[in-house]
Amino acid sequence: MKITLSRRTAVRAISYLAAAFGVAAGIAIQQHAVARDYRSQLENTYTRALGDLSSYLVNISNDLEKGRYVGTSEQFALMAARIWRESGGAKSALSTLPVSDLHMDNTYKFLSQVGDYAMALSKKAAAGGEPSAEEAENAEALRNYAFKLRDYVDDMQRDIREGRITVDALPSGGGDDTEGTRAAHGLSSGFEDIEQTMTGYPTLIYDGPFSDHLLNQRPRMTAALDAVTPEAALEKAALAARVEPAALTRGDDENSNMPLYMFRAGDISVGVTKAGGIPAYLINARSIGAQRMSNQAIFRFAETYLKSLGFENMRATYFETADGICTINYAAVQDDVILYTDLIKVGVALDDGSIVFYDARGYISNHHARALPAPQLTAEQAQQSVNQSLRILSSRLALIPTSGQNEVLTWEFQAQTTDNDDEQPRRLLVYVNAVNGAEEQILILVETPEGTLTT
Repeated sequence: MKITLSRRTAVRAISYLAAAFGVAAGIAIQQHAVARDYRSQLENTYTRALGDLSSYLVNISNDLEKGRYVGTSEQFALMAARIWRESGGAKSALSTLPVSDLHMDNTYKFLSQVGDYAMALSKKAAAGGEPSAEEAENAEALRNYAFKLRDYVDDMQRDIREGRITVDALPSGGGDDTEGTRAAHGLSSGFEDIEQTMTGYPTLIYDGPFSDHLLNQRPRMTAALDAVTPEAALEKAALAARVEPAALTRGDDENSNMPLYMFRAGDISVGVTKAGGIPAYLINARSIGAQRMSNQAIFRFAETYLKSLGFENMRATYFETADGICTINYAAVQDDVILYTDLIKVGVALDDGSIVFYDARGYISNHHARALPAPQLTAEQAQQSVNQSLRILSSRLALIPTSGQNEVLTWEFQAQTTDNDDEQPRRLLVYVNAVNGAEEQILILVETPEGTLTT
């Protein structure tokens, strides 16, 4: 029997089939998008864990090196506690990565022992003992292995960014080696290399300085200042940006612990405090050309800029040059005391000397009228707390922040190592409490052709 379909029925059937195919295609596309998003989230998780692991290892290495130059048991105890915390953080970051099937016993053992060893030496120092030559050598070996491990991690981060390692999901238990359940082979093989190297360290028996602190507090400088109008803030923004007020447009306000009016002009963004109308920061994202400015001119331009905004008695401390911009840290000065609590960063373009970066939020957060205490110790007396193996190059008074949101008057000693037979001498900054002689902080100066920073 011959079956015939009306034209309407045929059209309807074709429509239903097309719809079915469309739904199927939509489901397939959605599943592919879900899988892609999952892989992206997983890759972000691994990348973040690698970044955290790298940061912990850098901090461990730096604190182990600083430990060679500590002069008091109190400071050694603080440093050992930091190393212990950093080693725990490193193990936590490592546990996030796809290495559970690699039996990373040596690496976990290293991270555990480096913290335990530091605490053991701290207890010895608290009891009046000093590290033996062997213990000092062991600490140096641990530092070198931490740097080696950090280098491996940084290489893997770079390989992920540049696509040489693709990070997929770990096996979910079903055993299928599909795209959604393949192990992160590239990442795992990198850690296999690390594990093989973490076997030679000895058998053990048993943080510009101060520039990132306290930005989460209510700013002291603006606490008693009156609110300004957007029109008044616009004038200050134009002064900071070196443009006419008419060139700026109002942006969305920043309602943080430091409320700001925001203004923009092309590549320029400026924030001005709602209380007091103080320029808080500026970013000019323009392209930077070839360097034509001398170092002397760069510092002169930066100091002139700060004075034009009303910041007097500022002293350049440390600087770094990168991507055509010289960023200089300025600290306030009061009664010949450097106030590392009150910092401003200024970025000068090396092609024409213009200001392309400015950040006074640290200064605004912490600056207030102070009655500085008189030092109870002379520089010579405070120097007794500095490790005797260091050669003192200079000293000056400095106010530094503490982790407890307080401030302490110190003697800042710039010192140089004398025991690095196979290395270039290192320069350090040692801060000794000017009232009670406690060793408050040690920073290592990192000097490169691009500038001088601290770790």
